[in-house]
Amino acid sequence: MQHRDVLPFLALLVCCCLSVSVAKPLSLTADDFEDRTGGSNTFIKFFAPWCGHCQRLAPTWDALADRVDAELAGAVKVAKVDCTVEHDLCNKYSVRGYPTLILLTKSGDKVPYSGAREAEPLFAFSKEHAA
Repeated sequence: MQHRDVLPFLALLVCCCLSVSVAKPLSLTADDFEDRTGGSNTFIKFFAPWCGHCQRLAPTWDALADRVDAELAGAVKVAKVDCTVEHDLCNKYSVRGYPTLILLTKSGDKVPYSGAREAEPLFAFSKEHAA
């Protein structure tokens, strides 16, 4: 076996070793919403894919899911609902603009989020409701 034959294998090995598990927000639908949110604290982004504010929030929301997963050990789930698909679900939660951020507590309370759409305030809000 020559060195050039080993290079593709080594490249694959390095990629596998460097890969990092990244948590993604749960994508909720009307069919699984109750099962996936019931009995847990779930911070939900109700959004529309065409919304500029939603597009700008998307990487921050993804990072929030990863950080909450790493630091809060399942005490809060981070999720999203596409309101262009899940009309009835968005109406049920009185979504009138995008993005709408609501934390559903394990006791069933709806806590709207109206703070800054930045990493630290979003994480602080999640942590506050992690009990």
